[in-house]
Amino acid sequence: MSPPELDILEARRVYRSTGAIPAQMLRSTIYRAWERSHLQGANPQALQAEKLSSLATERLIEQKRTLIQIAAPYIRMLSQAAGTDRHAVMLGDSEAIVLDVVGDKQTVQGPEPFPGPGSLLSEAVAGANGIGTPLAEADYIEIISAEHFIDGFHPFTCQGIPLRDDKQNIIGVLSISLRRADARERLKEILLCASHGVEAELLIANLEKDVRRVLESNPNEYQPLEELRQDIVQAHQAARLKLEIVSRMVAVNRLDYAIQLLRQAEQSIQIFRRRAEIWRNLASFEIGTLQPVSLTDNISNLVDLLSTEAVIRQVQVVTDWYEPIIVVADPRSLLRQLLHYFLQALDHAGKGGTVKVLVKEIPNSELAQISFIANSVLNISQSTPTSQVFYLPIKSIKDEQ
Repeated sequence: MSPPELDILEARRVYRSTGAIPAQMLRSTIYRAWERSHLQGANPQALQAEKLSSLATERLIEQKRTLIQIAAPYIRMLSQAAGTDRHAVMLGDSEAIVLDVVGDKQTVQGPEPFPGPGSLLSEAVAGANGIGTPLAEADYIEIISAEHFIDGFHPFTCQGIPLRDDKQNIIGVLSISLRRADARERLKEILLCASHGVEAELLIANLEKDVRRVLESNPNEYQPLEELRQDIVQAHQAARLKLEIVSRMVAVNRLDYAIQLLRQAEQSIQIFRRRAEIWRNLASFEIGTLQPVSLTDNISNLVDLLSTEAVIRQVQVVTDWYEPIIVVADPRSLLRQLLHYFLQALDHAGKGGTVKVLVKEIPNSELAQISFIANSVLNISQSTPTSQVFYLPIKSIKDEQ
């Protein structure tokens, strides 16, 4: 038995005999979890979690059906990655009540009780554990064997991470419990990536609602926004496919290539998040306040968002500026204005054409000039490029005072 394991056992002995929690013998996150568990009255000698009634569980599952359905593929991937190891993957709600469990038959349906749907895993009821503690800490948490507060959870090593919506509110938690502590390392990164995947799926669901809202209130804007939404959603589906492949490889210990794919999947999910945020700003027709905005960053973001559209149209997009430029504008209105000019320039350029976006400061005017210059190779009669120009006030020293 390792020194850390001996410290944990000694900490338990001291706590049970004196009621004191020896901080020096526990990791800081575990000490905080034990302290919260103790203060909230959790019973360290409990052998299993308490549960809601069958009726209350059915009602809760119906209420949380959208989250359960969205998380289901990622729960299955995590279980698949665990392979033949004894394990259980759990989804909990924001109150630490179990919504779904998937794992090997012996763990989930065997003679030893394992928390199923409706189980109460808040620290107040079940002590430090892989569902309640990540929610309490609002962060990824790992709890190894006897670091669990109640006796019934000691056979397991648990990892958990909160799930957040687009406003960063915690709406649930994803967790995996393993019988073999040494199996946790190869599953940690997959768990983190899977949680980000679930959050991305929630974003996709919200984007679909936004599309319907745009169609109802601004039908003229619907088609370009819907096409952009489809582009970013398809890119996320590619990330989900990578994670599926990773889960199969990890299950058979093909770790080197799996790690490369996992990093690609995580990177794709982060790109999706950024693009989804840009899209949602485009789809919002609210009028905001004038404020300093990075014009060049907004143009770069739109170039990225329109990259698939440019490839489909076979149009090359080029940007030209010497340094970042900050202007004073309503951020959302500016984005919509830039998109409007971009789409017009793409139309003018046509297949094989070029769109150049030129940004420069006008000397002695405190204005920035933005030019969208479309060069077409199809329209021979068009001897000069099509150019669209508009101006915005530059953020000045006065604006900073």
